[in-house]
Parts: sequence; C-alpha cells; structure tokens
Amino acid sequence: MQAQLDYPEAIAEVDEIVKALFLLPAEKVAQVRDYVWFLQARYGHPMPVDSSDEWSEADTDDLTAASLAYAAQSFFPAAPCVRTFPRRSAGK
Repeated sequence: MQAQLDYPEAIAEVDEIVKALFLLPAEKVAQVRDYVWFLQARYGHPMPVDSSDEWSEADTDDLTAASLAYAAQSFFPAAPCVRTFPRRSAGK
C-alpha cells in the first residue's frame, strides 16, 4: 500500500489504522471500508495528488520546449531593422 500523503505523521496514522484493521472481524472491516468510501465520496479528490518529485518523459519534454522557447526569445530576439545604404559608384 502506498499512501499519497506528504507528511510523516499522516503516514504513521494510516499504518496504525491498517494494523488495527487486522484485529477486527471481517464484517467490521467491511463497515470500515463502507465508511471510508463514504468519506472519500464526500470529501475526497477525484484524482489523487501526485506528490512525486520524479520527472516523467512528458515533464522533461515540456521543460525542454519551454526552455528553448525562452532562449529563443531572450538570446535571439527578432532581427533588428537593418539599414541599407546605396552603393557608391566606382567612379566617385
């Protein structure tokens, strides 16, 4: 079981709850499950928060694209207006 929690106290609490579930009869575990589903439906988030600090390939692709776009704007701005002058004739 992997908890999607950011702080150690909550993870410790989840571990204690899981240990306590092993001491209950099966019908009480079913009641706990029903109650957890009720709480999740009422207060939970539809998608668990990804608290991982690992980068996916899509993450690195997005970062690369954003970095290249920033570099293009910052280091290679639009070409400045170049003034052209008429050529001098060879005789002058």
